[in-house]
Amino acid sequence: MSHSQKPHFLLTTALDDATAEFGALFERKFGHALPEWPHHVVSFYRRGDGALVPLSYSKFFRFQNVMLVGGCCTDGRAYAAMTDADRDALAASGGSMVHVLRHGFARFAGECEAYFGYCGDPRAWEVDIAAGFEAAGPDKLLVHWHKEQSPTAKRSLIAMVEAMGPF
Repeated sequence: MSHSQKPHFLLTTALDDATAEFGALFERKFGHALPEWPHHVVSFYRRGDGALVPLSYSKFFRFQNVMLVGGCCTDGRAYAAMTDADRDALAASGGSMVHVLRHGFARFAGECEAYFGYCGDPRAWEVDIAAGFEAAGPDKLLVHWHKEQSPTAKRSLIAMVEAMGPF
């Protein structure tokens, strides 16, 4: 299975409210409640019996003319509950978060000029790069250019997001 092919048992979607499904995971990972803004992009593991198990979460937040991407987390307990074959297939496809990010990139492509992430974790950085982000230049800042942008426009967008600081 290639990194671009999503496994049949992985469901990715965008939710306006993900509190019921992902609130506890987010609080466990970040120590505070899930943001109430819309645009939660998530994945579920579809078990053999058809039940959907919350697996990965990411927040897409509009800031001016870009989307900020953050709050990415995966429930290790859900991952551990997968069959060995499903775990292997998911790993071979790039992992759940790669598919969550790509789903968000496709879902919101018409609503922004670029996507930005802020990442200080080396493992998460690798996942972000595999999904389509690239280093933006400033420390820990990532960007996904899905539209043609002039060098001046790129510099301007990067400067705008960098001025915010970590998000």
